[in-house]
Amino acid sequence: MRNNLVVLSLVAAFTLMTTFAFAGAVTTMHVSVPFDFYAGEQQLPAGEYIFEMGSSYLPTGGSVTVRTSDGAGIVMMLTRAGTEKNLDSNHLLFNKYGDKHFLSSVSIRGTKAGVKMQKLERELRAQIEKDRSVVKIAQR
Repeated sequence: MRNNLVVLSLVAAFTLMTTFAFAGAVTTMHVSVPFDFYAGEQQLPAGEYIFEMGSSYLPTGGSVTVRTSDGAGIVMMLTRAGTEKNLDSNHLLFNKYGDKHFLSSVSIRGTKAGVKMQKLERELRAQIEKDRSVVKIAQR
């Protein structure tokens, strides 16, 4: 019984240390998006948004949080990791199909997070491949 408690305590301590090691400072970007868009499966109206990504972003991916400038309307998305060549380039990329925009990637201070394509976007992409374009919005 005592050995089990020791092992359990060591596992708990290791888990806590690992959590703190990956929980670095958050990198943020304030952006004005001039059109309605989809972030993950949620449609968001045009407006001012704050995009947040942890600075200890893992090579296998991580998450990006989107919230309105007043702190409401939080959306959290799992993402694929990448790198941006220009470290000063803070921007968003959107895939556009007809009049619908889908968040494709977020780049903050040289770290790029690719957003997983959702079902609606895949369906529109199959239907409107000819009318597809990419929209880039830079941080102001």
